[in-house]
Amino acid sequence: MEIHIIELSKIQQYSENRELDIWVNFINGVGDFDMSKANEPIKKAKKILEEISDNEYEQYLAHLREKYILDQNNLLDTGYERGLEQGTRNKSIEIAKKLKEENIDIEIIIKTTGLTKEEIEKL
Repeated sequence: MEIHIIELSKIQQYSENRELDIWVNFINGVGDFDMSKANEPIKKAKKILEEISDNEYEQYLAHLREKYILDQNNLLDTGYERGLEQGTRNKSIEIAKKLKEENIDIEIIIKTTGLTKEEIEKL
């Protein structure tokens, strides 16, 4: 199994690998290559693309898949994970405050919340 990672926007010269050239042309939508020389995976990809292009329902599904990927990337880009981490930290601080008000031993608060002794003493 081979995996090639190609940044299509930066590719200027094709490789010595004819099969890779065909894949790059296929992905870029360049039709000036001979499909008779293409291997089975390339032919299969072209057939699937043609089926999707002809079928509105398949186009809709492809659109939904692309939208899902873009949405996931957008969530990551906008700090979704950082927000979750901050929310978890805020909840730990809130719990620590309540435990401290109840005069719970600081070692138990540390174990329960994961906060440091200094952070708890500042509350």
